[in-house]
This record gives sequence, C-alpha cells and structure tokens, in this order.
Amino acid sequence: MITAYALIILPVITGVISLFISSERVRRNLLMIVAFIHLFMSILLCNGSAGELNGVWLGLDALSRLFLVITSLLFTGSAIYSMVYLDKHPHFNGPAIAGLRMPGNSNAIFAACMQLFLAAMSLSILSMHFGLQWIGIEATTLASTPLIYYHRNRRSLEAAWKYMILCSVGIALALMGVFFLAMTTSSHVQQFTPAGLSLFSGYLKVEWLKVAFIFFLVGYGT
Repeated sequence: MITAYALIILPVITGVISLFISSERVRRNLLMIVAFIHLFMSILLCNGSAGELNGVWLGLDALSRLFLVITSLLFTGSAIYSMVYLDKHPHFNGPAIAGLRMPGNSNAIFAACMQLFLAAMSLSILSMHFGLQWIGIEATTLASTPLIYYHRNRRSLEAAWKYMILCSVGIALALMGVFFLAMTTSSHVQQFTPAGLSLFSGYLKVEWLKVAFIFFLVGYGT
C-alpha cells in the first residue's frame, strides 16, 4: 500500500519542487530520477514484491498491472527524450497574447507538469473507486495542458485551448456516466467499485447501467 501511495505522492512533491529549482541541470536530473524510481516501484508493485494491493480506493488487477508498467515505461522514455528536447528548445517566454504573458520559466513548468501528469496517470490506473478514477483522469488534462503551451506562441495557445475544450467535454460526459452508474446501485451495494458492483450485480438497475455505459464510452473515449 505504501508503494502505491508513493507512486502518486512522489511525482507531486518533486513536481512542485521543480518549480523552485533554478538550475536547469538539477531540474532535468530530478525528472530522470523520478522516472526511474517510478518504473522501479511499478515493477515491484506489479510482480508482488511490494505486497498485494486490494484496497477500496486503490487496487491492482491484471489489467491495471499491465497499464501501470506501460505508463511508467512510456514516461521514462519521454523523460529521456525531454533531456534532448529541452536542450534544443530552451526557456522561452514568447510574445504577450492579448496583453497577457504567462509567468515563470517554461522549462520549470514543463518539468513540473510532466511529473504531475505522471502522478495523475498513476492515480487513474490504481484507483478502484469510479469517482476517484474520474478525478485522476480529469487531473491528467489539467497537468498536460501547460505542456502543449510550452512554446508560448499563438499556435501553441490555440492547440492547448482546443485540447482543453475537447477533453473537458469528454470528461464532463464521463462524469454524467458516473452519476448514472451511481443511480443503478441500491442499498445492497456498499462499495462503488467494479468488485462491489459485480458482487451485487443482481440488484443493479439495467436501464441506468446501459445509459452509464454509453456516457462512459463517449466521455472517456473522447
């Protein structure tokens, strides 16, 4: 359980710290260290070396084990590539847009949001509660939008804005799916988790379950 919490909390802490680190080299090295630590802990958690994780809020099944390792591997690869990318695209303020200029070092924001995105992805994968999973997926959108706006020009602003709008519409539809799924439950269902619903599947309201599935499919698919 401690390892699972560390997968989420560690990138959050180091991401916030990255905002206050003035040295570009230290900031990039911290990003790399977090990536490899996260990969190591993910492997330990998935092969059972760190113990089983079967909580009400956080848990692991066969599918989430696969996605956790894949996510960690992809992030490690992205962190390695970002070392080269940030060298070729150093800190950039960009022009003021509509009289406003985004404050802060763009490299610091990039490194911080990368790690916050990793934390949000980890939360989405590890969460067993449908509401908590929605929060994690929404957090991935908020953390990744500044990454799209890295160059701070009009084109990147347009891309970030469209990305934010599209994802927000999808996540809003998914939230409706969560509400409709909650309406399928009865007093017999004690836990709003896949295991809790399947245990009392005979008490679920099928009509609302079908509606929830449609909203989940369209919302999360978007």
